[in-house]
Amino acid sequence: MTDHNSAVPVGSRRERYLVAPLGAPHEADHLLARLGEDPATTVHRVVSTAPSFAVVEMDADRAAMLTASGAAHVEPDLPLRCASPMPDPSVSPSGGVARVPFLVTGSDGRPLEGAEIYLMNETFLLRGVTAQDGTVTIDAPAGVLHALDGVHVKPRQDYWAVWLGRPELTADAPNLVTCPSFAETFPGFPQRPLDGWARRAMRFDALPPTFRGDGIRIAIVDSGASVEHPDLAGRVVGERDQWEDPLGHGTHVAGIIGGADDGHGIVGVVPEAVLHSYRVLPDGRFSDLIEAIDRCIADNVDVINLSLGNAQPSPLVARRIEQARQAGIACVAAAGSSGGPVMFPASLPTVLAVAAIGRLGDYPPESYHATRVYGVPTVEGYFSASFTCHGPEIDVCAPGVAIVSSVPAAGYAAWDGTSCAAPYVTGLAALLLAHHPDFRGAARDSARVDHLFELIRGSCRPLPLGDPTRSGAGLPDAVAALGLVPPVTTSPPAHPILAELWTMMAQSGLIPVSVPTVAHAHFAQLTPPIPTHLPPPMATHLATPPAPHFSTSPAGPFPFGTSAGPPMTGPFATPAGSPLGGPFGASTGSPMGGSFAASTGSPTDFPTHFDGGEPAQDGDKNRPSRITLTAPAGEPLDPLRAAMRSAGLLPQTH
Repeated sequence: MTDHNSAVPVGSRRERYLVAPLGAPHEADHLLARLGEDPATTVHRVVSTAPSFAVVEMDADRAAMLTASGAAHVEPDLPLRCASPMPDPSVSPSGGVARVPFLVTGSDGRPLEGAEIYLMNETFLLRGVTAQDGTVTIDAPAGVLHALDGVHVKPRQDYWAVWLGRPELTADAPNLVTCPSFAETFPGFPQRPLDGWARRAMRFDALPPTFRGDGIRIAIVDSGASVEHPDLAGRVVGERDQWEDPLGHGTHVAGIIGGADDGHGIVGVVPEAVLHSYRVLPDGRFSDLIEAIDRCIADNVDVINLSLGNAQPSPLVARRIEQARQAGIACVAAAGSSGGPVMFPASLPTVLAVAAIGRLGDYPPESYHATRVYGVPTVEGYFSASFTCHGPEIDVCAPGVAIVSSVPAAGYAAWDGTSCAAPYVTGLAALLLAHHPDFRGAARDSARVDHLFELIRGSCRPLPLGDPTRSGAGLPDAVAALGLVPPVTTSPPAHPILAELWTMMAQSGLIPVSVPTVAHAHFAQLTPPIPTHLPPPMATHLATPPAPHFSTSPAGPFPFGTSAGPPMTGPFATPAGSPLGGPFGASTGSPMGGSFAASTGSPTDFPTHFDGGEPAQDGDKNRPSRITLTAPAGEPLDPLRAAMRSAGLLPQTH
């Protein structure tokens, strides 16, 4: 039995660098002397041949600070490798085998059985699984312990995975790794239901409670679905042998799509849809996939979730998927998680290909999910997942990082992958088929599938991730896809100054920009996204349920977003407690006058006057437009106005 008190927490290893002082010789000597006196730096030796340099060990941040000071040139002292294919046993480091002991516990002190530990390097990967007491010993070549890129610890369930970069490991005592528990991050979970970040990102949480996908048949072609899990008990139909899940992958997917809404655990996107499980993993081939699709057609399912694939295409599989499409069955496929080209069948034009995104702050900073960030996140924290396959075939993106869902037998796990992203879009497709008026009485044919995909793509909010091949049309919005909010124009106003302001506000997430334009606008329901940096009172007011529509004068519909239109006059008022949404814009030739007001307790969003309510003339194009934000002191617009001023979106003196 391992003595837990002797376990040593795993810290970060110091890296080896070459430090070449810059400047005069006396300055170089002074710098080297300072490095020798620094307790956080180890000087191994000094090479005096010109240019002289020191071989040192220090933390990466200290090396960066030294580089930034301009006093020295600093570069990593990288190991040499044989110029032969790797890994190659014939060039394994000498020095025998190091037995590296580990102890994995939860943040609540419990030893974690079944936790997988990966020692990772670009040329090899070593794995161990903890025993009942949370311990495991991994045999590793002694010469590579100081060249590890990191240690990935993946608990079996109920705890976050941990990433330890540049680990300093010891063979003399157990290396202690502590994994945060879900209950610590989500208080009360799983006794209380979890409303994860993915549901909020796609606005499933804003749908009416009656939108539950009742009666829609969803096929999960995967590794099975464990009905032993309380969130899936009684939720899966079909043959009993499809209910076992040796991998847990299909169970995770099934929980995202249709987890029961029973007051605890996770809640699926469509908790009243009918789930069909067709097991083809592990060890499945294209032939198994073809047979599964045949069964989906025979069972008259509505949507197929394909969180699987292969790098190579199959004409036979493509033909079966087209047959399913002709039968009115929509196929939603994961793009793949290798970081390369989109895998098959997501690469087919007849399926909806889903890439993965993540969001900062929705997982512990020490978790493995923190390594998944690719590129520069948006102002809202969204980022493209480093692993997601990408290419012009991508239709949409969806949450696929730190996704908590069900795993056998009755636990929960946070996984990454486009396998997690596709089920959210599958659930959205089921909601549209169940509740969108366009599909009431519609024929089951390819036109139904094509229109379904058009609605999903058309609801998307584009994400400025720098590469559209990683996000497609963007992040679907369930509320917009179902037509429950009025769309807003996706084009900036004609006036150049207003257009610049519109663009800045859109990029900052202060206004929605991606919902298709319609022939008229119902202003009382236009509620923009709430920036996370605004004070809570602002978010509280803007979360007020939409008010009834109000009319325009002359009587609507008002062709909002067109190049020219009839005058729009006010005042407009909303009932107490009802938000008035925006933004409001007028193009050249479309006068916009009057005032916009809300009665007591009603937050007013972007009440705007253009040029004093006078018609905008062609000769006025180069004249700055006056934008006025007005709200009584203490009303919800105050923090928004302050935030816009601090961001440079409004003049400081207005």
